[in-house]
Amino acid sequence: MSEPEESEIIKQMFDEITKMIRQKHIKLESIIHRTLEQDIISQDSFERIYRLVIEHGKKKHWI
Repeated sequence: MSEPEESEIIKQMFDEITKMIRQKHIKLESIIHRTLEQDIISQDSFERIYRLVIEHGKKKHWI
């Protein structure tokens, strides 16, 4: 997968994760872990997404 293609996927996933967290449908960790388990993203992308979402969640006082 190319870097721009993966970046777009990461952006879409971040948007979806943010939406799900706001709606309180699912725990943050389970969203990201399932994505990694399904081989949708690489381990590096997983770690970047996880850090970004945790930081964003802390700013919004979701976690």
